[in-house]
Amino acid sequence: MAFFNTYRSGDLVPASGSYAALHSTPHKLVERSIHIEGDRFEPCSMCPLGVLYRLEQSGVQRPLFANPQLEAMAVC
Repeated sequence: MAFFNTYRSGDLVPASGSYAALHSTPHKLVERSIHIEGDRFEPCSMCPLGVLYRLEQSGVQRPLFANPQLEAMAVC
């Protein structure tokens, strides 16, 4: 369940993008990772209260050569 746009371990990823992970114990600093919509957020074996995830940047980046004309120029 989302609370102030944060999600817990085991929740479904609502939108693809880059998420900051905030661990409940101070064994790790804030880490960032990419999650795909429909997957589940991973748990942490060292955090009894779980991990909070917050969306930092939505969307998935497009491939470098999304335009066929640019791809043709790169091959030359």
